[in-house]
Amino acid sequence: MNKILLFILSILATGLAAQTIENRIDFPDTLWAANDTFYVQGLSWDKEWSFSTTTRDTIDLGTDGYEGMKMKVWTLNDTLDIPYVNFPEEQWLFVPIASPKDTTVYRLRFNPQSAVFSDQYIQEHTERISFQVPETYELANVILYLTECSNITNNHPTKTNYSKLVNEHFASFKNHPIIKILNRKCTGNNHWSTYYGFRENSICFEFDKNGFLRYSTPYKHAWWDNSEIRGGEFRNLLYLIQDFSDKSRFREFYSVNQEYYLSLQKRQKELQPITRMWEWLEKEFPQKYDHYKIVFSPLIEGSHSTQKFYKGNFKDPIYQECIMFVNSSESIDSNSDYSEELRKGLLSGIVFTEIDHNYVNPTSRQNIQMIKELIIDKDKWATVEVQQNYRSEYAIFNEYMTHSLFCLYITENYTEKVKHKIIEKRIELMESRGFPKFKDFNNILIKQLKNRNGTIYSKYLEIIEEMKTIK
Repeated sequence: MNKILLFILSILATGLAAQTIENRIDFPDTLWAANDTFYVQGLSWDKEWSFSTTTRDTIDLGTDGYEGMKMKVWTLNDTLDIPYVNFPEEQWLFVPIASPKDTTVYRLRFNPQSAVFSDQYIQEHTERISFQVPETYELANVILYLTECSNITNNHPTKTNYSKLVNEHFASFKNHPIIKILNRKCTGNNHWSTYYGFRENSICFEFDKNGFLRYSTPYKHAWWDNSEIRGGEFRNLLYLIQDFSDKSRFREFYSVNQEYYLSLQKRQKELQPITRMWEWLEKEFPQKYDHYKIVFSPLIEGSHSTQKFYKGNFKDPIYQECIMFVNSSESIDSNSDYSEELRKGLLSGIVFTEIDHNYVNPTSRQNIQMIKELIIDKDKWATVEVQQNYRSEYAIFNEYMTHSLFCLYITENYTEKVKHKIIEKRIELMESRGFPKFKDFNNILIKQLKNRNGTIYSKYLEIIEEMKTIK
């Protein structure tokens, strides 16, 4: 056994397995690569690095960690086996490597888990759907509503009874330090990162029995913002959030409006047939999920997102859930001209186009080269403004695909009269967002899949190929 393996065993024997280590460790020796090459092995991949083909001082390569995971780095002279023992936090090991030609540092990285689910939690949530207005999530949205973030991101409803109540109750706190800090952060190109990071990482926290915010939910990180702190910017500003909550009597406000939140949850369930969407998508794609959670706020107008969490080996997880962060049904219900079926179709689009990212994105990754060839001229497919947020061919294609699959779902599940209205509105929405070829894309996809003799997943390459006919 060489000295490198002895070192690793000594770490394990002195507390590494007890999770008492620092997140970042410097390996106290140098691996020797006599042939100018070293190798890294993850769960399902092997990577070869040659000093002659890289000029990087630090080489970064890692994987998502899970209990029992390990990685291996080796040269022809030395071998290093590193187990992931800092679960659920991140674990970095900086390993110096030298060859006759050069030296470098390899950062062997295990990414932290975004959530830690207990067996009881899994049992209670498998094959179920949740609709929630979590208390800390609404606290985050109230705070954001008072900042410039809500104006810049167009998440500032003003005509609802609830928005008026928010203004009346919290208007005097617009000069609170937490508001001032977020106003400064919501400048330049940082407003989306600040908005989403603050809003969605709030679900990692809850109030304890004494009214203090604690980092104690199953979720450890819901949005990867610019902060290196787990729980993101919300955790970083927790002392100010606590002060705002206490001084503004937020918890009293939230309690008084419980009946209203419950009525929104009931209405959301009526207008969003999640089970139907879930079953439709899982007939068409190989991905399987165990739980869907719809988290919403009446203070969100159009900034939706989805996050995926899992337990176990990420290649074959024992449990997966998706959270959709969306708006409430009030904007749809406020239009008296809409029939109930039309309302269902329109509101379903908000959730469907978040849910299906969890099926479309991994399928697109498997066909990334063809997608790059299709979207070679990004200006043709997306405006310059859109490309600031959807920078890659992959991201642009996925927006087209997710929204077009919603139109296909509507075609197959709604009446002729209603489906045309919904699809027309979806085309208008996508073109106004800056995706000018959506009508052509959608027409081709629906024609291609209308009488399909296989799943959407099996037809994916054909779909991409057919899109090349768009001028």
